[in-house]
Amino acid sequence: MSSNNLKFKIEGMTCAACSGIIEKETRLLKGVESAEVNFATESAEFKTGEGFDLETFHALLKKLGYRAIDPNAKSEQNNDTIFNSDFIKAAIAIVLASITMFFAMVVPNNTIQAILTTILLFGFGWPYVKAVIGFHSNMNTLIGLGVLSSYLYSIYLIFASPHAHPYFEGGAFIIAFSLVGHYLDGLAKTKARNNLSSLYKMQIKFASLVVDGKEINTPVVDLKVGDVIRLRPGEKFPLDGEIIVGETHADESMLTGESQAIAKSVGSKVFAGSMNLEGSVTIKITATLHSTFISEIVHFVEKAQLKKAPIQQYADKIVKIFVPIILLIAALTFVVWYLMTKDLGFSLTHMIAVLVIACPCALGLAVPMAIMLSTSEAAKNGLLISGGDIVEKGSHIDTIVFDKTGTLTEGRPELTEIVVFDTAYTEEALLKMAASSLQYSTHPLSQSVAHAAVKKDVKLADPDKFKSLTGLGIVAELNSKKLALGNADLLKQEGVEGAIPESFYKAHVGSYVFLSIDQKLAAAFVITDPIKNEARTLISNLHSLGINVWMLTGDHQGVAYKIGSELGITPEFIRAGVKPVGKADFVSELQTKGHKVAMIGDGINDAPALAKADLSIAMSNGSDVALEASEVSLLDGKILLVGDFFARSKRTMRIIKENLLLSSLYNILCIPLAAGVFYPWTKMSLTPMWASLAMGLSSFSVIINSFRVKKL
Repeated sequence: MSSNNLKFKIEGMTCAACSGIIEKETRLLKGVESAEVNFATESAEFKTGEGFDLETFHALLKKLGYRAIDPNAKSEQNNDTIFNSDFIKAAIAIVLASITMFFAMVVPNNTIQAILTTILLFGFGWPYVKAVIGFHSNMNTLIGLGVLSSYLYSIYLIFASPHAHPYFEGGAFIIAFSLVGHYLDGLAKTKARNNLSSLYKMQIKFASLVVDGKEINTPVVDLKVGDVIRLRPGEKFPLDGEIIVGETHADESMLTGESQAIAKSVGSKVFAGSMNLEGSVTIKITATLHSTFISEIVHFVEKAQLKKAPIQQYADKIVKIFVPIILLIAALTFVVWYLMTKDLGFSLTHMIAVLVIACPCALGLAVPMAIMLSTSEAAKNGLLISGGDIVEKGSHIDTIVFDKTGTLTEGRPELTEIVVFDTAYTEEALLKMAASSLQYSTHPLSQSVAHAAVKKDVKLADPDKFKSLTGLGIVAELNSKKLALGNADLLKQEGVEGAIPESFYKAHVGSYVFLSIDQKLAAAFVITDPIKNEARTLISNLHSLGINVWMLTGDHQGVAYKIGSELGITPEFIRAGVKPVGKADFVSELQTKGHKVAMIGDGINDAPALAKADLSIAMSNGSDVALEASEVSLLDGKILLVGDFFARSKRTMRIIKENLLLSSLYNILCIPLAAGVFYPWTKMSLTPMWASLAMGLSSFSVIINSFRVKKL
């Protein structure tokens, strides 16, 4: 039986420990081969095989206190707005807790306090009570134990010592502040998830389906491959398709991150979410709603966010043992203080404060929240990163190797100069003869000469005779003249008169197509591959990040050094005349010297080097990209995104370390304070009420700090 990948949205997770529990327990089920759960995105992916039973799977999650639902399904609760159900719960809880405090401090009435706290505990704090009853090892358990301890002790005091001050208001505010913290966390996480889901929102709901010449307003979800739809200026393309009637310009900024008009005509591909800027066009649908290119990008990024960065292992190890350790510390706090003071209320207060203030959430969110925001923001700009592990790997890269053609250069040779040796002919005449003879050759250099003639509106003629000579060039006859077009070896073979002066190669750097007419050297066509406009800026940016930049090329040294000088790459970082297999060997050579190497290429001939490198970056154009096969993909060939990736990786890892430090310091400092460690000397300690507020704000601070990854 083949493996299946099941994706779910997980409801009921309250802290990072929850994701670990789900992973651990589901992996024990028969047929579950792997489990990846992300607390920050509230998503999960399970790889299942033979023997897997879906009902057993759902039953286990229900027993654990969670629910797995279809990721495309709408949640029962709408938490996408500020004034959502979590806000209402928190607001009501704050009001009830405040009234409870009023009847504790201003007009003492233990009965009203008990009634209000009971409503709060079992009406709003039931998830905390349920966690204790179910012996769950998560943050809710700690809060539940703290609240129940406070509540039960207060009930005991009402009957055992009616004149004593109970702790109802403390338990009430623990619930209220915990709900406020949950609301703030949920709001921030929703905003983070919307950073990616905004790509989906680009798609429209209805389209004009053409049937028998008539337009029918049809839901996009009902359209299928092969359907024909019509769009007017200003409308968005609802699905991927191909233009069959009309011409227009499209804004594909949702793919490239840049708003620019791209010409579209019959046969052109169009993509869901892009804007039809002008002209009425008819397109044939080539992909359904959940198989469009924009959907593939979203699925790619969602999968990437489930891949953990190695640094997260540190946080995961702590989170797994966090709750048991806190329970032990809380118990010791109670025992030590009771033995020292014989004051049950005082000891219980410090124990509750420890239970409430301890927060594994901040630690658990430190890595995945930053990764989620970083990868989703990158995707919106056309930079696809395949996982948190790749972000971390990118931060360690110290050397980048570029394959010149197609990455630093356009990859489209252009005729830049015609050098005339026989002054009996004009440049235009020479170009006409050369282009007429080369127009049927498929060699890139031949095509560049022919294209140059077409651009100058030179009228071409058909040669009388034509023969292609592999590795040399072509020979032809045109208007009774014998022509030879190719490299210097062809001139020798054809016995052409006139040597090519040595000064020619120094003065004209590039690739050459020599032309002889009736065995006499007549001209040389100098062809170069134009440097991309952004390439020099990219090299400068990479150098500023402290990264060494190497350029490999199969061209001869003269061409390589000339391009290197224009880009700001010195000769010692250039290798010329390198064959495809040699690129992989060079990457290995750098690695043996201790360098962490990234390789950037755009063709099949770069595959060995890309596979050998510590990190591979693939260039692509439009939708022509194999997403699953790439560690990092640059959509639409935007070379500046290479620098963006490395800057983003370094910044993301810096923020992750800040998050880990923040969350660790919070627990290291606050838990002793709540336990009353400093009380004998400073008379300072945290009450359970303020401990619950601090707990809620700790994870919120980590989330807010993570949002800084969006600003490069």
